[in-house]
Amino acid sequence: MRSLSVALGLYSVYRELQANIEQTLARVKELGYEGVEFYGKFEHAPEVIRTLLERNGLVNCGWHTEWALLQPDTLTATVEYHKLAGTRNVIIPALGGPWEIAHTREEDSPEVWIQHAQKMNEISDQLQQHGMRLGYHTHAHEFEIQYTDGTTPWDLLCKHLNHDVILELDTGNCLEAGVDPERVLAAIPGRPLLVHGKPYSHRSGLESYIGAEDDDNHWPEILQQCQIAGTEWLIVEHESEAAFPGFKGAERSLYGIQAVLEGQSRDVYDK
Repeated sequence: MRSLSVALGLYSVYRELQANIEQTLARVKELGYEGVEFYGKFEHAPEVIRTLLERNGLVNCGWHTEWALLQPDTLTATVEYHKLAGTRNVIIPALGGPWEIAHTREEDSPEVWIQHAQKMNEISDQLQQHGMRLGYHTHAHEFEIQYTDGTTPWDLLCKHLNHDVILELDTGNCLEAGVDPERVLAAIPGRPLLVHGKPYSHRSGLESYIGAEDDDNHWPEILQQCQIAGTEWLIVEHESEAAFPGFKGAERSLYGIQAVLEGQSRDVYDK
């Protein structure tokens, strides 16, 4: 299996990032990641972000940016920050769902998701004027919710989002919803892709790592579909809080991805 660019979603080490961004980015590079995807508020000057990335030889492959920061009264400042930080991919982390971002559960309907898609298309057009792209990150609810005609929010996003809007598929969230991520990837050709590689176990939930025996992702098939689809970045994101927190999970998950790419068996972590 040929190589695939692998980044770390900094949500995986968010506590470490908040405590010391310099040490965190240096450690990410030391582990062997090629890039990072940022998450959270703009807590550092964008020039600092760019300088630290350049110093460590890391690519800014995206930034999870809240819906509230992409509205008419906030978009200009958000764009200016991302331009200075060197962000190309601006990713909306979620809409709807248990967080009720942009609409409540009671308001959820096909019409609401179509309106969201139309708004995202407009934001995407504005970002492209500054050399940036918009994306949307999936959770379980886009697959779990089914309307009377059998469609899901995911179906509506695929249908109504312009093809230059990135769909960032999260493999663990797919599994949580009872959907095989490799099948989803195989069904959405012709769209720029970022993929969140998230370990998930039906037995232990998020307390796993990529390559572990209880990780229910079928990584050889997922990575093959990533390569077929032309996935630009596989972004490791793990959410273990107890068994493999922070860099412990980040290291094991990277090792697991590398092992699959090299054609080795699962659960080969022996460090």
